[in-house]
Amino acid sequence: MIESEYRKTLDRLIRTAHESSNHITEEVYHGIMDPLEMSDKEDELTRGYLKGINIAIGDGAEYTEPEFTEEDGRYLGMYLEEIRGLPVYTEEEILDAKQRAIKDDDEEAQGILMNHYLRSVVDIAKLYVYQALPAEDLIGEGNIGMMTAIRALSTLEDASEADGFVGRFIMDAMDAAVYEDTDIRQRMEDMVGHINEINDRAREMSEAMHRPVTAAELAEETGIDPEEIKEAMRLTGSQIEGLVP
Repeated sequence: MIESEYRKTLDRLIRTAHESSNHITEEVYHGIMDPLEMSDKEDELTRGYLKGINIAIGDGAEYTEPEFTEEDGRYLGMYLEEIRGLPVYTEEEILDAKQRAIKDDDEEAQGILMNHYLRSVVDIAKLYVYQALPAEDLIGEGNIGMMTAIRALSTLEDASEADGFVGRFIMDAMDAAVYEDTDIRQRMEDMVGHINEINDRAREMSEAMHRPVTAAELAEETGIDPEEIKEAMRLTGSQIEGLVP
């Protein structure tokens, strides 16, 4: 399997999951990933990675409602408080604003929609909180995408298209921040490589000892930091071959 093709396909799967509130069906998973012809172990590691970034696969899959933490930015709390203080509009007012923004490129209507969609940016940012960037950065990038979309609403024909149109711009901006940042991408690729190394060493040690090995035993034998082993187990959903907690 070519690494660049795998990364590209995985990015597409993650985006698809974000568009469905971090849930995907088995059918969608197989439809996107099966062309790669992954081995059973590669499939296990992929599913474990998706679980680690809070993407649930299939009905009844375990899912944790994403929340922001202190690490997401020192000013985030104040920003969220400001968002809660924004005007709340009725459905009729939002529909009218969409129609005016589409038909007349109305600046007042655009202002109403910006206030309205600021909450959507925050909600979408929560889908990305397990993917390296602090929420403050994600929200900042999402707000730029949102403003760009609202200024382009006049290109639409119908108000029913507005939510999807704006949502795609917000996600495009966040995807660019996460996946086009070379430092973050390199860290993600390094992490995948490190997980594969831990998996190989655990399998070799387990085969030599004719039993599963513990994280502590693997750390002592290989010199790998125990915390790195624990993180690898978390990201793979404890699916590392021959390794038990």
